[in-house]
Amino acid sequence: MLRKAERHKSLHRSLFNVGISGITLTNSGNLIEPQWVEITQHEISIANLPPAFEEFSIVQLTDLHHSSIVTLDYLQACFQQVVDLQPDLVVMTGDYINYQKKYAQPVAQAIGETIIEAGIPTYAVLGNHDHWNSDWNDDWNDDSDAFPLRNRWKGDGLEVIDALTAGGIKVLMNESALLQRGGDRLWLLGCGDLLAGNFDLEYALGSLPSTDEPCFLLMHNPQPIESIAHHGFDLVLSGHTHGGQISLPFVPPKVGSKYLAGLFYVGASRLYVCRGLGVTGVPIRFMTTPEIACFRLVRASGVRSTTTNFPTRRNSRSAYYKRLERYTRLETASSKGWSVGVFSSNRSPL
Repeated sequence: MLRKAERHKSLHRSLFNVGISGITLTNSGNLIEPQWVEITQHEISIANLPPAFEEFSIVQLTDLHHSSIVTLDYLQACFQQVVDLQPDLVVMTGDYINYQKKYAQPVAQAIGETIIEAGIPTYAVLGNHDHWNSDWNDDWNDDSDAFPLRNRWKGDGLEVIDALTAGGIKVLMNESALLQRGGDRLWLLGCGDLLAGNFDLEYALGSLPSTDEPCFLLMHNPQPIESIAHHGFDLVLSGHTHGGQISLPFVPPKVGSKYLAGLFYVGASRLYVCRGLGVTGVPIRFMTTPEIACFRLVRASGVRSTTTNFPTRRNSRSAYYKRLERYTRLETASSKGWSVGVFSSNRSPL
């Protein structure tokens, strides 16, 4: 009987330890990692970079997922971090809201009152959640057979586009934008979302002249990269994956998640997948901290480009500022006289 009692006691102790570990893991992921933002620094070498764009700096934001969980206060703090970095350009690669369209206007206004107010030109493309933006509570309450919900949520993204545009953000929907500084030029392509059925790179390329000038591509979902890499983009910026959102030791990523986070050389193109700022589904991030990605363009003497990563932590401010001291900043875009323009294909949308 004593042995049996000891076995029961040992079992209870083990279950208690497992429970405590689970609570610790959940609290760590839920309370800490979702708001522990990592600022990553990347040096992008481009062989044909025009002299005027030497040390041009770009910040990427993605997957904000503004909702009752990903609060406006948190996102505003992130936007202020971007302003403090003083980039020459901000690009955003989709999923500004989670599902409810009522969150589009507040987050767009917050971007306008921080990043746009600071005079930093900002371009955006849409993500799948920017289309799945109905008032899902109404859908759920009005119809008990509301599955599959995604089909009921699917919209055209126009309300998100309107909110972003009102905030001063230039939305690219299978379009190109020309960044011009003096006589030097750099092209930016922005594509619609793959899952929403709006991804049309060929349509976007129709607005791009035949040129050897550098070209960057914004697309929310990195999945199409292997089929488009032959175009030789100097840099493709994506999000969507959240870096897996939850990463457990010794557990491989799910099948199909080949491009979860970081830098990839794919064919003739280079892809960067940013982990983003928000969460969706389970409100937890574990071992995949939110990210603000910063890129500095430099001219390369060789044909093959390289990237150097300088990871920093937002809470390690001394290390963070040491990193910033290594860079020679350009003046802010509003004062240095470079112009921007948006160009769309002459073909009518399908």
